[in-house]
Amino acid sequence: MNVLLTLLTLACIIPQGLSAQDLQQVNDETVKKYETVISSGSIPQELQALHGQLSDKNEAIRIKAVQALSLVGGPMSALLLRRSIDSSIERASSVRSTAAKGLGDIGGRQALETLGIALNDPDVTVRLNTVEALRWAGTVFAVPFIQEALRNDNSIGVRLKAVQMLRKIGTQFSAQPLQEALMEDPNLGLRLRAADALGEIGKKERQVASMLGEALLTEKNSGIRLEIVKSLGLVREKAGLPYLANAMAVDKNLTVRMRATEIYGRVLGLQ
Repeated sequence: MNVLLTLLTLACIIPQGLSAQDLQQVNDETVKKYETVISSGSIPQELQALHGQLSDKNEAIRIKAVQALSLVGGPMSALLLRRSIDSSIERASSVRSTAAKGLGDIGGRQALETLGIALNDPDVTVRLNTVEALRWAGTVFAVPFIQEALRNDNSIGVRLKAVQMLRKIGTQFSAQPLQEALMEDPNLGLRLRAADALGEIGKKERQVASMLGEALLTEKNSGIRLEIVKSLGLVREKAGLPYLANAMAVDKNLTVRMRATEIYGRVLGLQ
């Protein structure tokens, strides 16, 4: 069974995201595919020399080989870069970071599979580069991978990068991971960024109004509630009116009540 084909069925996986077990399945499948190519001697002749350079003792040579394979592109080059992005094989974080960027440039399904390995990299810079590369490699198909980083990475920098990439992808599939982060992430700054990103996405994806409204009902921090109200003003969708009305009536913060009143009138006037 092709694990990635199962995992990346849009109707199934994007709404609930990619679990740690799913990610491990993808990674195991990638490693198995790579080892099969190596053991069977299936590397195209023109790529054999570059693949050999990925094992050179000199770090600079290995980086050049990674860059060369990235320029060649295609699924086989993306698979061969597993050698350079896997921290259990490649010890230099600079090489792994270069491989992440290169896989983003190559793009496509195999590049996404290979990038998944680096979501658990011990080096935070590699993980940052990986999350950014995922956006370029797969766009909407990268959302489950980016959501995994947003949910589970212990670095606030990586999680903020994930929010930024989801905002840049900017489709309905980005909204659910951002709502989850808005309602569950412990970091106030990240929740602010998630609310802002949802407002931007909501200019095109109107169902975001209800997502923001649900978060408004449960958010304890007045600054974030204010940001959510602001984002509801960007979405300008009728579905947000009941949540704004509730904030007008019961929010303990005067500034939030005033802002909700202003946004309510603005949204209602556009209906």
